[in-house]
Amino acid sequence: MALAGAAVGAAKIVVSGAGIDERLLAPLHGLGCQVVSIGRGETPTAQALRDELTDAVAYLHGGEEVVSEEVLELAGGLRVIAFLGIGYETFIDVAAARRRGIVVTNTPDRTPDAVAEFTVGQIINASRRIPRHLGTVYPHWSGAEELPDELASKKIGIVGLGQIGARIAGILRLGFRCRVSYYNRTRKEGLEMTLGVRFRQLAELAEWSDVLVVMVGGNAETAGLIDRRVLARVRPGSILVNTARASIVDPEALRDALAGGRLAMAVFDGYYQDSSVAKDLLNDFGDRMYVTGHIASHTKQSMERMVRQAVDSVVNLLSGRPDPNVVIR
Repeated sequence: MALAGAAVGAAKIVVSGAGIDERLLAPLHGLGCQVVSIGRGETPTAQALRDELTDAVAYLHGGEEVVSEEVLELAGGLRVIAFLGIGYETFIDVAAARRRGIVVTNTPDRTPDAVAEFTVGQIINASRRIPRHLGTVYPHWSGAEELPDELASKKIGIVGLGQIGARIAGILRLGFRCRVSYYNRTRKEGLEMTLGVRFRQLAELAEWSDVLVVMVGGNAETAGLIDRRVLARVRPGSILVNTARASIVDPEALRDALAGGRLAMAVFDGYYQDSSVAKDLLNDFGDRMYVTGHIASHTKQSMERMVRQAVDSVVNLLSGRPDPNVVIR
């Protein structure tokens, strides 16, 4: 993976994404490379990305663009894609990268606090319907039945008790005294003891929960995990909070659950990229859907940690050194 000194000096490294502190890219300049930043205002088109990567040796992927087979078709010199975050499979055609011998890295070493606190905030937003009251002087109550419940009265189900899911569970249990259950591919008996949470199978969890939180990684195995079978089990008036990947929730099943009143609200951080059903969801249920642009992990502290890891990966691999964050080779 090492490049000769002359090759490195003539190389181009493409960096995408908003909120990246340019000072953290100094080690890339230290390689003698040309560093080109794209996508700071909006997501680059497939053609624009293809043009930029044609003569690039490394790509620090910090945006929402998808690296498809078409994008990589002319990127003959590309050796490294360093992805900011964990769920690279949603944004990178892994098979195409592997066929071309492109090494892919991610940034697993981050604190769970950014996504966890954002998720808890969105649970409160949805439960208390805070956006509905912004900018008003008097409340909109038409009767006592519209008053919201306190968070301590809610039963919270978490799908995925990894590092972030466990942090969310801890905040809700210890900070708000919520009852919390979870579903995970493997049981976390140690966390059950320390956090006071209970394991339930997915369908049972959906039926039990007042708020169902989706916190599993987005990949081929989890695509459509929250489907009609799961959402058919939720009780009327439940809330779905998905601060993982939109693809984990089947959009047609979501539409039916909202239309039928089984879901009172749905909260997404990051949205479906290509789906006519997804557009209909926003048009038909806009006041019952809170959608943000994949911002949960974007704090100064979290972004700095991820950028440093991604930059280190690029420097390591272009210098011929092993890197601990390689996920595709």
